[in-house]
Amino acid sequence: MDQRLQCNVLCLFICCMLIGYSWQYCYELKILSFRSTDTPNYRLVMNWQKNMTLTAATYVRKAVATPTWHLQLLQLNTKRNQLGKIEPPKSLYNATYKTCEFWKYAKRIRVFSNVAQQLLSKSGGNMSLDCPLSVGTYVFKNIHVPPDTGMLKFMYWPNTIYTLLGTVYDQRPNKTLAKLCHYEINGTVIKSC
Repeated sequence: MDQRLQCNVLCLFICCMLIGYSWQYCYELKILSFRSTDTPNYRLVMNWQKNMTLTAATYVRKAVATPTWHLQLLQLNTKRNQLGKIEPPKSLYNATYKTCEFWKYAKRIRVFSNVAQQLLSKSGGNMSLDCPLSVGTYVFKNIHVPPDTGMLKFMYWPNTIYTLLGTVYDQRPNKTLAKLCHYEINGTVIKSC
């Protein structure tokens, strides 16, 4: 009888843990679409993976002296208002910085820093934030926002699409920017419980 009680208690404990785990991660970012444009010296190829993540391969055919990123995160509510119109997208984040100074800027916004840390440290790729960026192939695997990211709970809004617009530039000595690549990733936050 004592062993049976211990077994039942253990089973109950495991069930409670599993239920708690599934409740803990109710929000998930679902990638809807992506596209990119590039130049002959800088090519970006993104592919879907079976686990619903993206993999990106960047082919740098000519060294980039000062790679610079422009990132913009837009929020678009697709639900029509009382007049039957869709509101214009809201800009949630809009910044331009040199890739070698990425962490300096990312650390200013805690939520963004946490997501960037998870993406870059657990990606399983060889993405480089160096200035200059050498010729080579750089892979960024398993691109997704982990479901345990607290930010997803605050981003969840029915009928809302998020768009990440990214542009990679080469900043020249005279401070002008030469466009190397542009990409767009569209997604929505879904609630599963």
